Amino acid sequence: MVFIKSSKNQVWTLPPDIRDLIPSDHICYLIESFVDMADFTEFEIRYEGSGHPAYHPSIMCKILLQSMLDRVRPSREIARNVRENVVYMYLAENLKPDFRTISDFRKENEKLIVELFKNTIKAAKELGVIGLEQLSVDGSIVKASASKNNVVIKDVLEVVGEFVKSELKKGIEIDKVEDEHFGDCRGYDQLNESEKYKVKAVAAKYIKQVNKDKSDTRKKEIEDIIKEALDEFEKDSIEKVSLTDHESRFMKNKKGTFDLAYNTQITVDHKLGIIVANEVCQDRSDMYQLKPQIELVEENCGLLKEGTKICADTGYCSGNNIHYLNVKKLDPYIPEQEKVTKTTTENVEDIRFDISNFEYNEEIDKFICPEKKRLKFLHESYEKERGRKYKIYKGTECKECEFSKNCTNRKDGVRQLKIAEFSKERKQLADKMKTEEAKKIFGQRKQVVEPAIGNYKENLGFREFLTKGLKSVRNEFNLICTAINLRKIWIYSNKKEKMRTVNRIKWNFSL
Repeated sequence: MVFIKSSKNQVWTLPPDIRDLIPSDHICYLIESFVDMADFTEFEIRYEGSGHPAYHPSIMCKILLQSMLDRVRPSREIARNVRENVVYMYLAENLKPDFRTISDFRKENEKLIVELFKNTIKAAKELGVIGLEQLSVDGSIVKASASKNNVVIKDVLEVVGEFVKSELKKGIEIDKVEDEHFGDCRGYDQLNESEKYKVKAVAAKYIKQVNKDKSDTRKKEIEDIIKEALDEFEKDSIEKVSLTDHESRFMKNKKGTFDLAYNTQITVDHKLGIIVANEVCQDRSDMYQLKPQIELVEENCGLLKEGTKICADTGYCSGNNIHYLNVKKLDPYIPEQEKVTKTTTENVEDIRFDISNFEYNEEIDKFICPEKKRLKFLHESYEKERGRKYKIYKGTECKECEFSKNCTNRKDGVRQLKIAEFSKERKQLADKMKTEEAKKIFGQRKQVVEPAIGNYKENLGFREFLTKGLKSVRNEFNLICTAINLRKIWIYSNKKEKMRTVNRIKWNFSL
């Protein structure tokens, strides 16, 4: 058998061009030209003068974007690729930033990373692949870089805070953390045994860190961690906070279990699937994220035209959202949450008195029940949890009605209706969503926004954040969205170039 002859000991007679080792249609060339067009004036001014020279931000951006596309997100792996992988060597221009430099750059340059994402939208608009005629919004839970075992309640955290201030530098040994050390800490005696054990475990961890550091620096850092974690209790109504990433929140994932996570939001244009807005938030539901997404789209792309179709799933369905889209003269496609259907064993009369069977008379501001009896306006109130106003209507003739027991469970036998604000607009949208045309338009979101989420989770391996804190995870998510848009542009450009080649061949053949 004859084998292909190798050149194991071949010596380069001339310095090779590294581009000869990379395919001519590799996406790294698009990344290079895209990043080179960005404005780095601010950085160049900042690093003028004396001092140790820094890596140019364009180099850091190029290797970070390439790493996102290659599913290589840990900074140590990126640093290794810069030394070993020809594509990364080319993008890094033969420089070798270490993992700490890469990690710090990713965390600290929010403004630049946001601008990179916006530049992909500008590039897509120039190519004509953004239509802004139909947009789909969706959210997805992404796990935070935090352990569920390292969470504490407020009472435990306050005791730990007292201990850090008074006792932490007294040379206590880890295996001798007993109750007497926490005797002077306010609130310790009120904790149960489980909570006291948690205090000792957290204190032992911090003692180990301070003893290892042998300086006041680590103690100050721990004090700041405690303070920031306590601030989270004031900022949000949470029961527990994570000490590793205090801005993460417990959220329910697809498996039905709760993880420390963040809520990622994207808005995708239907023409080519370009992401035109993205955000990371702490909200456990999507309901309050529709308006911020539309505002981000208009910030990135300009004001939306009247009649632009906005598709979102039931998680975004609220009177406030529908009213907001109607005021902006946009065309919403948001289905109502499916109601639980009545079983065959339930009384038919119970079904007849469902709220949907009550008619509203706008002229007199009253509801008419199926028995033609009136319900008058009682008062207006505000639901803090859902952030909405609602009106209460009370029956005026319920006590004389023979069907009152079928209509209400109230002890006084008087039916009351709780009508949310903008209920009329909700009903109009619900009626529209029953039409075949609306179902067809809404169904298109499954082919646009859901594949975009599946792409970054499955294909790019973006199922968990590597960085900690809301600011850092936003940077991380902006990088992944930028990389996704660049790949879309690259695929489109390659297809367009192939079509030009095919047409040129046909034209030559016709001659």
